[in-house]
Amino acid sequence: MDNFKKTKKKDKKPLFLLFGLFVFFTIFIIVLIIPSSQTNAIEELKICSNKKEVEAIWYKYKTDLYQDEEFILETRTKLVSFNLSDEEINECRSWLPPAPESINVIIVPDLSRRIIDDINNPNQIENDISILRTIWKSFVDFSKLKQDSKDKLIVEVTDIDQAKGQFGIVADKLQYDLSNHKGQSNRLFFSPEKDKQFEGNIQEMYKLAKDKPLGADYRFYLRRYLASHLKKSTLFDNFKNKVIIITDGYLEPETNPADTKIYGYQEILYPSVLAGNTLEIITSNGLNIPKVNIDLANTEVLVCEVNERKEGKGYDFEILKTYWDDWFKRMNVKKITFIQREQSNLLTAKRVKDFIIE
Repeated sequence: MDNFKKTKKKDKKPLFLLFGLFVFFTIFIIVLIIPSSQTNAIEELKICSNKKEVEAIWYKYKTDLYQDEEFILETRTKLVSFNLSDEEINECRSWLPPAPESINVIIVPDLSRRIIDDINNPNQIENDISILRTIWKSFVDFSKLKQDSKDKLIVEVTDIDQAKGQFGIVADKLQYDLSNHKGQSNRLFFSPEKDKQFEGNIQEMYKLAKDKPLGADYRFYLRRYLASHLKKSTLFDNFKNKVIIITDGYLEPETNPADTKIYGYQEILYPSVLAGNTLEIITSNGLNIPKVNIDLANTEVLVCEVNERKEGKGYDFEILKTYWDDWFKRMNVKKITFIQREQSNLLTAKRVKDFIIE
């Protein structure tokens, strides 16, 4: 009898296995037939006719598909098809996941006579080159562990005469754009040869400037060139524009009146430093640096090596800072940072590095 029962149980095993396979196959077919959340979402995106409809689809499927790369790509692509305004793009970016971040560093050194003024700015060329090395190393550290980034660094000159001839040739070599370095680690871009190239070119630039220093016309540079180098964030890319100006702070173009008007106005400007109303005095006397028609809302600016002259008598730094701060704020700058010429190059280097990587 026991043997009979055991035989009967064994005979049923194939039936159980067959039933299990049937259930598994049925579930498998159902899974194939029923559209996934991703499929539904992408199909619904295809028939959207405006930004609001796309946003509604996003929030409908956000919980399930927040990290689904294909759904995010299709959402961004659909939004781009509507030719949105900058304001609409910024609004979309507020609810979409952050796009990959890239840094856009624009360095504009003041190659005027400040670099050979040993009375007010001793060892200025060495200081400038030290800062440029720090910027380069910080840029490399920021970018080298990434892949398919669009990080960029360029060194520019302010004067149109400097942009010609040998200055222009050297500046052309000081442009490093990773947007075309695709499918590979950025480590492969930053070779020892790149380090040597950067060092050699900045040395050459300052050698040329020492032989032929010119006035630093930053107002002209902003008006003519800067806008073309700034990068706009899109639905696919998030750019951080970082402009670094290396200057003593005195805006005195070679053949034009000074933009930072101090000398001749000491009687009204110097007392204003102690009274704390320098901007009010500058504005009431119409001394403000003329605004340039450029929007710096997505731009951070660092002005470093600001250094008042001996005749400044301890007042010029505050006045220069007020001029620059007022000027950039009227151009909607996102953030402006000042670093005066420090006794310690290490302190300057740390602040420059912080500016780039933060």
